[in-house]
Amino acid sequence: MADEEKHVDSDVVAIGSDSGSQKSRDQALERRLVRKTDLILMPGLALAYLTHTLDRANLGNAKTDTLEKDLGLVGNQFSLLLILFYIPFALMNVPFTLLSKRFNPAVVIPIIMVCWGTMAMCAAATKNFGGILTTRILMGAVEAAFLPCAIFYCSLFYTRRELSLRLSIFSCMGFIAGAISGLIAWSVFQWHKALKGWQYLFIIEGALTVGIGLMLFLVLPHSVEKCRWFSEEEKRLSRLRLEEDSQDIDKRFRWEDAKKEVMDWTTWIFTLMPLLYGVGITSSSNFLPTIVLRIAILPAKANLYTVGPNLMAAAVQLATTWVSDKIQQRATIACGTLFVSFLAWILLAVLDLVDNVQVGYFLTYLLVFGNFTPGVMIPAWLSSNTTTTTGRAFRLGLNFMAQNLAGIISSAVFREQDAPIYKPALITAACCQAVFMALCLGLREHFRRLNKKLDSGEIVYFSGGRERPEYRYAL
Repeated sequence: MADEEKHVDSDVVAIGSDSGSQKSRDQALERRLVRKTDLILMPGLALAYLTHTLDRANLGNAKTDTLEKDLGLVGNQFSLLLILFYIPFALMNVPFTLLSKRFNPAVVIPIIMVCWGTMAMCAAATKNFGGILTTRILMGAVEAAFLPCAIFYCSLFYTRRELSLRLSIFSCMGFIAGAISGLIAWSVFQWHKALKGWQYLFIIEGALTVGIGLMLFLVLPHSVEKCRWFSEEEKRLSRLRLEEDSQDIDKRFRWEDAKKEVMDWTTWIFTLMPLLYGVGITSSSNFLPTIVLRIAILPAKANLYTVGPNLMAAAVQLATTWVSDKIQQRATIACGTLFVSFLAWILLAVLDLVDNVQVGYFLTYLLVFGNFTPGVMIPAWLSSNTTTTTGRAFRLGLNFMAQNLAGIISSAVFREQDAPIYKPALITAACCQAVFMALCLGLREHFRRLNKKLDSGEIVYFSGGRERPEYRYAL
């Protein structure tokens, strides 16, 4: 086993690596570089993820209007729309992430945004199940690219010690999007104009996406070195920082690096975990308005009641990822926050909430409390433990492919015959989260033991062809 570990550990970067070089750097310059990078990258990525969530989840809002009646949807056709959306949404993750490795995420992200925004607007013109299904499948194919490309993009600018909080900053816009979408839906569903409320919803949110996508063509930098807003001194420091986390920072795709990740068993644990926590993420994203319908008697108010839980979830995620970056712990924080949501899924399934409306609404807050935290922590953990950019792109693609495949499971278990409680679906989400927590803590223990062997000198870490005695596995 020790010999095997000598090969496996070459894929992992240290938390406290190269301490001598870090101490020699100008700390004030580094803080200025990070702040400037935040100001340039974060607003654009946040707006992009805002539109990504709006366009992906607006079908859940539209369901509370007259979409099913207007398009003649019967039986489980609405669930089928969600299931078939998630197939291309899952399968296209790896190809697009590898494409961004070659052509740069600053090019790929704006293009896909214009494409999925256009598809969202086209959905407003559909007249039947076949029409809306076509637009959803095409939208799923291009939306698949965003999250893995965005996280890979951030890893080209930030060190692993900074990554979790930055991912949380722009991914929190997903919660803001949930709140905004609920407000937009609540407003337009009360309009009495030429089009239906759900059609205005698709047009407004799709047009917003196209506009922001065109803007990002001009705003997103390809790299620090190619951005005119950074000084030469800042560019040199950026190269030093990236060299500590990656043994290659060029555009070339290396098949040998991808093959090495395929042969590493931890790659497949990192792929299985998002399949498990992804059931909870997609369930709450797509069905929170439907779940809230159990509490809100008036359908229009179901969208309004989703605003509070989404805003609370954003605050919790920012706080937990800030703590995670401070103490450099990914697995324990992901599991700790998710345990709260795990309890909420079970309670929503087993309690009689018909006469306890206040309790039911409180549980929706607990439901989203930690539901989305692993979606930030696990990709950050994965990226931290992958030293090659090709390997990182490949692993991130697999990660989000699995998370999006979870959407198929979620869509299949939320069946119309189980309404309004959806007990089998709620129990399924809870069980998946329980298995995830066991796997996550088990993988952390594996890395902790390897770190102990590195401390004792029993195994030696190599990266980029040289020994790195200070490197340790991220936990």
